[in-house]
Amino acid sequence: MVLTTSDLGSGARVTGQRYYKDADPSVISYMREFESGRVGSTQLPYVDSEAEIGTSAQSTASYLNTTRRLLGSKQGRKLLKEVLSEAFPTGGLVSNLQVGRPRNLGLGSGSFDLLITVKLLGLRTELHIAAFRVDRVLGALGAVGAPGKRVPLSVMTRLAKIMAGRMGAELVPKNTARPVISGTPQVGQTLTATPGTWSGSASFAYQWQRCDSAGANCADILGATGQSYAVADADGGATIRVVVTAQNAYGSATAASAPTAVVPVGTPANTSPPTISGSPQVGQTLTAGTGSWTGNPTSFSFQWQRCDAGGASCVVISGATAGTYVLGSADLGSTVRVAVTARNSVGEATAVSAPTSVVT
Repeated sequence: MVLTTSDLGSGARVTGQRYYKDADPSVISYMREFESGRVGSTQLPYVDSEAEIGTSAQSTASYLNTTRRLLGSKQGRKLLKEVLSEAFPTGGLVSNLQVGRPRNLGLGSGSFDLLITVKLLGLRTELHIAAFRVDRVLGALGAVGAPGKRVPLSVMTRLAKIMAGRMGAELVPKNTARPVISGTPQVGQTLTATPGTWSGSASFAYQWQRCDSAGANCADILGATGQSYAVADADGGATIRVVVTAQNAYGSATAASAPTAVVPVGTPANTSPPTISGSPQVGQTLTAGTGSWTGNPTSFSFQWQRCDAGGASCVVISGATAGTYVLGSADLGSTVRVAVTARNSVGEATAVSAPTSVVT
């Protein structure tokens, strides 16, 4: 049970609200009570309301229209009058009970207000029963006016609008089972998200996040907004989760999956070989490019090698371990290549460039 007291800005106040599940798990009932008071300039000694979330907007509309047709018939009004007469026997305090025809409440198709009048100690007293719907939620509203006072239809419409706003809030998507990630959390593998289970129909948006190894301190991964995500080098040592946003006409809500296991950091692997820039001429400087690697290498080392004119029979050039190399006379008529070793906390790997053209 949730108890609240909130000012509705119309002279009436909510004093309580209750939620309870019916035997049918597809239906959730919702009750709201209004404190007796004034709405506009009209005194209302008694106001209450109740709404029920049905299985669909279509079934709710059908029920509302059927109820209105029933109360619009002579037989229906007669039956209601008999029920009320049993509850409030005429004679003495109560007399002259009359049931009117349903009037348009002005809150969508099928909505209506039913005016019932009695004389209470000789004073005309108005009772109202109103019904309307918001999507698949059916709302019912009852009010009793002060004896001798009129209760305009506009007052019932105003109360119904207050209630309709709260009913709409019940239709905002609500997560009942967290999103789930499938796939292997390894660099190069693809993870796929399922949105979980939500109440109410909705569309879904996804945002993948990178978290620390404990699954905390999560931050959005730039551009990772699809239902699937390819695990990248930057995810090594981290965990991954997905945040799903469900949106419908009444609002949105978010829910996050559990984080994956820690993405392992692998030994560096070369995906594009090292490169050499510069002119292969004695006295010129060659510069090595490291190439591309997976495994997030933390450092690179270089070893220049001298090869024959065909790029084979390569040998290490003593002391040539910088990222640049100045060609000497010993290189004349040969080709040169560079071996790059990438290292991280797990291990290391080496890749070699293509040889230069023959040094002149």
